[in-house]
Amino acid sequence: MKKMLLCLSVLTALGYTCASQADETFRPERIGVEKTIKPGPNVFVMDQSWSGATNITFLSGDTLQTQGSLSTGLIAQMDLSADRKSLYTASVYPKRIVWGPADAVVQKFDIQTAALNKEMETSPKMAQVSANINTFKLSRNNLYAFVQNATPAASVSVIELSTGKNLLEVPTPGCWAIYPSADDKRFSSLCGDGTVTSYQLSDDLKSYTATKSDKIFDAVKDPLFISAQRDGKNTYFTSFNGNIYVLDDQNAKVTLVNKFSYTQGIKGHWAPGGFEVLAFNKPSNLLFVAMHPGAHEGSHKDGAKEVWGINMSTHKVATRIKVKDPISIAVSGTPSPVLFTLSEGENNEGGTVERYTLTGPHFTARHAGEAKGLGTFNQILMVDY
Repeated sequence: MKKMLLCLSVLTALGYTCASQADETFRPERIGVEKTIKPGPNVFVMDQSWSGATNITFLSGDTLQTQGSLSTGLIAQMDLSADRKSLYTASVYPKRIVWGPADAVVQKFDIQTAALNKEMETSPKMAQVSANINTFKLSRNNLYAFVQNATPAASVSVIELSTGKNLLEVPTPGCWAIYPSADDKRFSSLCGDGTVTSYQLSDDLKSYTATKSDKIFDAVKDPLFISAQRDGKNTYFTSFNGNIYVLDDQNAKVTLVNKFSYTQGIKGHWAPGGFEVLAFNKPSNLLFVAMHPGAHEGSHKDGAKEVWGINMSTHKVATRIKVKDPISIAVSGTPSPVLFTLSEGENNEGGTVERYTLTGPHFTARHAGEAKGLGTFNQILMVDY
């Protein structure tokens, strides 16, 4: 009885009564899952993890809020379909995790629902390497998927996307990375002797022919980053030393169309660095490059202090944007470019995406948001607009 009186006294002093508490209806918080992501542009950030399954986070291209995510196998690569409605990945599912056989698959996900639509087997030789936009590619019209292999001998598996059939394996000795041409049945690869070899699939898709270019670059004195950007018939590369190489692959034999320096005469010994170092915005004809000062042997993986926008008509630097140590960049295809950068983050907080809007004739940049904590091993990002 004394305890009941004490309870009533305490509750009354606090402005409550035992009766009022008993009359309140408990309403539990309900958590649901949206059936589709919200409309609008998206940014896709891949966390390969290297300690478990790969995770891909969908961010809003406008607000950088998380829209959704999907999980795939180990050490994944990714590419977007031409219509930007599907996200394709290539990854490995080990049966015993640490050793033994593994299933290597190409998977097709619907972007609006993040649902798996299709799964296709590929060779277990699939290269289990850090993510790069040119180690897994779809053909120009999305008829085929090209998967980089390494055993360590280099080769490329060709998968027919309509049937899921693994068509053939194309050996690419001494060459690495995949650059699809306008012809769905042809792709090229960079070679260690400074040439580019193109591979033409036969009409019956049972064989191929290889055509080697003349020497295009010096792999010792002016090596190229394997991440490239395409504009119509031309593919753009940058060298470690700050030279742009413009390659034409309209024909079986790839040719060098142009080469120019975009760092000559600029103080500070600037050079490109990172992983996904190039991003191209066609409406403005600007090729964006992640740059760092004080370049030296081995600094080609360093994070950027600035991103430069190079006018591909004048070959001049049109804008310089201060950034926060990103290792990869991507840009929208809109008339006013929106630049996205991906860094490893500070204090082990995980991957960080920054958003910059560019306006006016001088493409003046404004920091317009960030998203943090996006994973532990982020190296590439893509945008779908």
